[in-house]
Amino acid sequence: MPSTAYFRRQADICLRLAVIASDEEVSNRLIMMAREYTAKGNAEARQSGAGAPPGPAPPAPAETERDTALPNGADSAADH
Repeated sequence: MPSTAYFRRQADICLRLAVIASDEEVSNRLIMMAREYTAKGNAEARQSGAGAPPGPAPPAPAETERDTALPNGADSAADH
């Protein structure tokens, strides 16, 4: 099984890619992958007795300006 460090490295890579991704869907998927890797790393650390992770959990995806600017069900011209 991969090490705790491996999972944490993968989580970090996913977060870094999420920051630079121009597609919001891709960015959100990368954030979810980072959370999954972090959870796996934490589980591996508990199983091996390594303790708690060195840093905080990845941030939750924030609403975009577009999400908050449009009422529910409204479409923008960019969607067509």
